[in-house]
Amino acid sequence: MENLNYQPPVTVNDRAGEKVIEANFRIDDIKAQIAELEIKISALYNVIVEQGIDPKLIERKVEELVTNRPERPLVSVLTRSQICPECGKKVKPSSVDPLMGTCLFCGTKVPFYPTF
Repeated sequence: MENLNYQPPVTVNDRAGEKVIEANFRIDDIKAQIAELEIKISALYNVIVEQGIDPKLIERKVEELVTNRPERPLVSVLTRSQICPECGKKVKPSSVDPLMGTCLFCGTKVPFYPTF
């Protein structure tokens, strides 16, 4: 009896398929960077307000910067990595868990501390 639902596996071996996969990896990296920046900005905002700076002053400064923003070309961001403290292999930041990475070799969680 012939199986009418069978579909042969799809093999992506053309350059266009590879470019889509690469683009998806870059999108994941950008999402991780955005999540990291969100945490940093929130922390900075909270510290500033706790130190007594009026939030309205911050809002005015943001408005000023947006209004007077110079046009700049996009700057590429280098992918960061750290060395795993357990096995010594390179660890990349997670695209799901901001400011953390997991070693693919031993599973150790590695923190990626903010850099400004």
